[in-house]
Amino acid sequence: MGLRHSAGMGEDMESRKLSCTQAVQQFFVYLDNALKGDDVADLEAHLEACLDCCERLEFSRKLDALVRTRLAGASLPEGIEQRIRRTLAG
Repeated sequence: MGLRHSAGMGEDMESRKLSCTQAVQQFFVYLDNALKGDDVADLEAHLEACLDCCERLEFSRKLDALVRTRLAGASLPEGIEQRIRRTLAG
């Protein structure tokens, strides 16, 4: 990766399309390989320039791995899918 510098959370750097807030919101989608096309390119361009977000992504990666390890084989509570769908539907 290229030279990175630190920027405050939500602070835009001149050359990037995403703010830090926007980048952070995409981390778990990115880690699940569900981010596609220009969204991946935009996030990776942001990460090339932002050390803060690289550090946050590394923390997110470790958190994701911990949760996956701890919940491996665990079953979801009865009715959770329906509750989530109702909540998302508003």
